Amino acid sequence: MSEAKGREIRIVLPDELFNLFLPAETKKHLLRAKKEILLALRSLIDARIEALEKREEKGAEEKKKKIDVE
Repeated sequence: MSEAKGREIRIVLPDELFNLFLPAETKKHLLRAKKEILLALRSLIDARIEALEKREEKGAEEKKKKIDVE
C-alpha cells in the first residue's frame, strides 16, 4: 500500500499573538473541537479493547472442551 506524500507546515505562535488573532468565541470552538477529537479517540480505543477482550474470552472458551470419558 502506498503512503500519501505531503508536507506539514506548523506555525507556533506565542500565547499573546494567538489571543490577539483569534476572537474568544473562536478559541472556545477550537477547545471544544479538541475535546471532541479526544473523545472520539477514546471511543475508538474502548471499542478495540472490547473487541480484544471478546476475542480472548472466545479463545479461552474454545480451549475448554469437554471430553467424555468412558
